[in-house]
Amino acid sequence: MNRAITIGSLAGGVIAIIISLVYANPVLPIVAGVFFTLSLVIWKYGYILIPAITKFTNIIEVRGGYEVPSSRDYIIKKNDSGYYASKFLEIRFYESSMDKDKSEKKTMFESFEKAISSLKYIVRISLMVSVLDLSKHIDEIKTKRSNVEAKKSKEIKLAADESMRMDRELAYWNRLLDRISQGERPVEVIAFASTTSFGLTREEALSQVSRQSKELQTILSGSLGCDITELKDKDMLKCFEWEYFFPTTQEEIKDALF
Repeated sequence: MNRAITIGSLAGGVIAIIISLVYANPVLPIVAGVFFTLSLVIWKYGYILIPAITKFTNIIEVRGGYEVPSSRDYIIKKNDSGYYASKFLEIRFYESSMDKDKSEKKTMFESFEKAISSLKYIVRISLMVSVLDLSKHIDEIKTKRSNVEAKKSKEIKLAADESMRMDRELAYWNRLLDRISQGERPVEVIAFASTTSFGLTREEALSQVSRQSKELQTILSGSLGCDITELKDKDMLKCFEWEYFFPTTQEEIKDALF
């Protein structure tokens, strides 16, 4: 929907310009400018605007028997016995066992095992791994590191957890550059988790999957030293589709994540 509205706005702007040139109408260029501005706003902030629009209009999308509600923050399916609801979480790793000594690795794995063993429901953690172009990757890492440094320097008063998150991210980018400089071949890891619940009613399934999602965020972020974000809109739909088919080249991954 983001793409369709964006393309429609661009098309409206182009048509307005063409008509203004043909009829020499001074108002139509303004209309074209409005359309082009709207297309840029939707392209940049569609992940915020489209869920709000679909929620306001109560639009429900159906994909092969699965329903995507207007809020676009979960997938639900009804069968003869009740409802299944699923939520998806993005996992951003900023720590690696490769950067730790033997005792730290042991502590990290034990913490993860204890956290996972405390779960009372099934969780799926998915990883997509791809080898990166070394020259382009170094430039991307430096750019991302510079962005974090600039953001941290501009923000005079940061919350403690946000400051720690930025420090963790900066340390992550620095470690990557050090490992690449030592001849290590870099790979990109895209990770996400999903959790599903069952309920006799739609409300019961949604209530349960929301509790599971919040608990999973706390457990994974604490045990793995990573950031967990609940996915919505097109990001959630991509994870759902990647369960069946996923990108086959680096270009496709970058296009999907961009």
